[in-house]
Amino acid sequence: MNFFSERISFLQKNIKANNIDAALLSYSRSSLYYAGTTHPVILIITPHDYHMLIIRGLPLVMAETTLSTDKISQGRGYKDVKKILLKIGVKSGNLALELDILHADQYLQIKRIFSEFKIVDIAPLIFNQRRIKSPLEINFTKEACRINHCGHLRILEVLREGMTELALSAEIERAHRKAGHEGYNFMRGFDIYMGTGILASGNNLSKIAGKIGTLTGVGLSPSIPMGPSNKIIQKGEMIVADFATHHKGYHSDQSRTYVLGKPSSGCVSLYNGMKEIADRIIDILKPGMKCDHIYKTAFQIADQLGLEPYFMRLGNESKPVTFIGHGVGLEVNEPPLISKINNETIEEGMVLALELEMRGSAGEVVKLEDTILVRSKSVEILTLSPRTLFQID
Repeated sequence: MNFFSERISFLQKNIKANNIDAALLSYSRSSLYYAGTTHPVILIITPHDYHMLIIRGLPLVMAETTLSTDKISQGRGYKDVKKILLKIGVKSGNLALELDILHADQYLQIKRIFSEFKIVDIAPLIFNQRRIKSPLEINFTKEACRINHCGHLRILEVLREGMTELALSAEIERAHRKAGHEGYNFMRGFDIYMGTGILASGNNLSKIAGKIGTLTGVGLSPSIPMGPSNKIIQKGEMIVADFATHHKGYHSDQSRTYVLGKPSSGCVSLYNGMKEIADRIIDILKPGMKCDHIYKTAFQIADQLGLEPYFMRLGNESKPVTFIGHGVGLEVNEPPLISKINNETIEEGMVLALELEMRGSAGEVVKLEDTILVRSKSVEILTLSPRTLFQID
């Protein structure tokens, strides 16, 4: 049994335990995880059987997947899926779909074709399975971290006064691509885009787009109001580079803070306090801890340091961001969310991004984000770039 069929077998046990009669998976990250391909396919999984219907790209899929050929056929869509279900004896019951990302027109089409079924959500079971990473997945993540580090090294080589944010971002992106970044990153959710990465400087660090709850930059136009802009980087300004990179399906997520010339004493204090919070969280984080406890502990440390009013604040918001980290894997943003309201338990084998920010006055913003692996008794930092405030003369 290869590891794709082992993953399917694991999911079969879970769908049986949850009274699911069949699951239909068509999202590219799911087909990659369970079948090793991202070409258009529909995976049909029941408690005791499975089948992969190939919509397009039959020769390519057959070259990529290691699933048994007797479990694969070519078809046109969900009407053919129904014929396969009838052939294996599934005529009604609970039909599980990835409801958090399924388009409404697809949902209505499936509901019409499978009118004998009750539609339920399979996404929580998939996320639960994906949260613990195998040694191979960890190796892919480590390679993504190496690629991300190449972008950091390029910043140290080329950052100079008079560059635009866009020009600096292009240098980072080029370094990532040359190092093996696959060019795209995946963010789960409706109308959430993830391009090359976030780069912002000076006052742009305090301008926050409403789409995601983190530092965003302002972008080039209202079409995509996040990321680098044509703003010229000036001496003494803080610059934050927040980039994800992607290797064989798996991501790294890293943020570092830079300054051209001498940083202000306020920025140094903010950065040192933020790093101390990060270090202390990493020192205590281990399997068995609750996400909400980690979040609350971070704020307790910030309060002890006299930095709570600045910790995890964005733009002009007085209330803090409700999370300080998230899972990383086939998507940049996976469960668990390390938030104030999530009581999920941290487990060995999880890969997380610990994402901390501090804000003083306008433009006085620092950020530190690392991709970390939860080991049996401690945490391993997978990102390779030094975790200091970088002063570039």
